[in-house]
This record gives sequence, C-alpha cells and structure tokens, in this order.
Amino acid sequence: MDLRRIESFMAVAELGSFSGASARLHRSPAAVSTHVQQLEAELGVRLFDRTTRRVALTAEGRLLLGRCRTVMAELDDVSRELGDRSALRRGHVSLGTVPSISGLHLPAALAAFKTRHPGITLELHEGSISRIHDDLRQRTTDFAIAPAFGDAKDLSHQPVLSDPFVAVLPKNTDFRGRSISLPELARYDQLAQPRDTAVRATVEQAFRDGRLVFSPAIEVAHHQTVLNMVAAGLGVAVLPMICVPSGPQRGYQVVPLRPRGLARQICIVTLRSKMLSPAAAECARVIAQTLQADRKPRAG
Repeated sequence: MDLRRIESFMAVAELGSFSGASARLHRSPAAVSTHVQQLEAELGVRLFDRTTRRVALTAEGRLLLGRCRTVMAELDDVSRELGDRSALRRGHVSLGTVPSISGLHLPAALAAFKTRHPGITLELHEGSISRIHDDLRQRTTDFAIAPAFGDAKDLSHQPVLSDPFVAVLPKNTDFRGRSISLPELARYDQLAQPRDTAVRATVEQAFRDGRLVFSPAIEVAHHQTVLNMVAAGLGVAVLPMICVPSGPQRGYQVVPLRPRGLARQICIVTLRSKMLSPAAAECARVIAQTLQADRKPRAG
C-alpha cells in the first residue's frame, strides 16, 4: 500500500473531514479524495460512509485505522531508534581480538569509547587468529583488532601500529650490551605459546630464517603465564611489545632484539563485503587512536 494513501486515509478518519485532512497534510482536497478512492479500490472495500454533512468510518475503515495506527507507531519507533544509532546514542558493537592485545591495552581503549558513547553496548570475543577470522566471516563480530596474518582475500586489514617483538629474560640474566640477538637468545631455554597462535608462528619463522633451532622447553597458552615463568627463572621468551607491561619489572627484564625489524602489524580487520555500522566504525576509530597514543618506549 502507498504510504501517501495511508496518510490521507488516517487524516480523514481522525478529522472526519476531507477538507480538514487537506489542510493538515498540505494537499489539495482532490488529491486526498483520490488517495482514499485508490485505497478503497486496492482493498476492495468501502472505508467511509459519505453524506453531504459528514464522513464516517465503515467497520472495515475502523479495522484499517487501528492497524494503521499500530504500524505507524512502530515506524516512528524504528525511525527514532535508527536516528539514535546514527547519532551514536544507542547501538551494539561486537569485536574480536587475540589475548596478546586484549589483556593490557584494549581495556583502556574500550573505556575511552564507553565514556564518549555510554548508550552503546560492547561484546568482546577473544581467541586465536583463526577463530578471529572465522567470527568475522560468520558475522559474529563486526570487526577485529588483530595482527595481520595469512593472506585471506576476503578480509581487509587497516594498519594501526607496528608492534615490535622483544626478548624477555629473567631479571638476573647477565648479557652484554643493551640489546640481544636471536643467536644469543637461542642459548637459553625457550618459553613459547602454542603452535596455533600467530605469535608462535612468527617467532618460529624468525628462528628458521636465522638457521636456529627453536625447541621450547615449556609451552603455555597465555602470554601472562609466559611472563610469570620467565620471572621464575624457567627460561626466556620472545613476545610482542604490546603484551608486555611497561615500567619497572618484577622478576624479568625486557630487552630489544638485534637487529631490529622483527615486528607484526596490528590492524583493524573487517570482512570486505560488510560495511560497518556507525557505532562499529566509531569504536574501531577510538581503539586505533587510543592504541597509537598509548605506544611508548619500554624500559627493561
């Protein structure tokens, strides 16, 4: 049904007058009359009993008026809700990330977003890089903040920052210089994350490129456990800088790798075929902005 015909019908029904409806809608009386006639022809029923003095709804007209009021109220609600979403007053954002990003810096980024847009709810999915990609493809998440990994053609990667890898050694480890090379690091017991993680894959490849053997003494799932094990003297690790707390360390020291260059790109990852909602696009922007502002040199 044509919305203009519905508007003309409702105005006549509520005002009991074609002239009154014409004035309310700023349409000519002939246009209002035509709209009502076209609607009656479309539905195959009379909607009004017309006399020279009054216009009254038929039983069918009363039924249609009640339904039209319900539909128009719902349309008004939807219009207001969409307006709120566009203005970022309401909405929902689902994002994915890997634990090496979520644990240390992402909470501050999400807090910055919630401070600006308290009416938008957030849903965070943590997992391996393969899980992050699957969630994007299944549209479980709107976007991800994750390292660039693999060559998936259906995913788009917008770089946010370069995240260098660093060596993490027990506090009392004695080595020469202000940095350490992979051959020097290879002399110690290695601590590592599982094989299905992007961090592990990157570190293994770096060792292979240097013709070094990478055979971890202990494998653990979470980077924080790796740090605790380094502090306990169980070995050394190579980790992304973003997941290692800054400032004075208790039990371990953070040492730059030599030569520099081993790093991963942290990106906003999206499905190429999906356009982000205003809320999701703003959330991604605030996360990128906060992570970039939070990047500071780390002392060992």
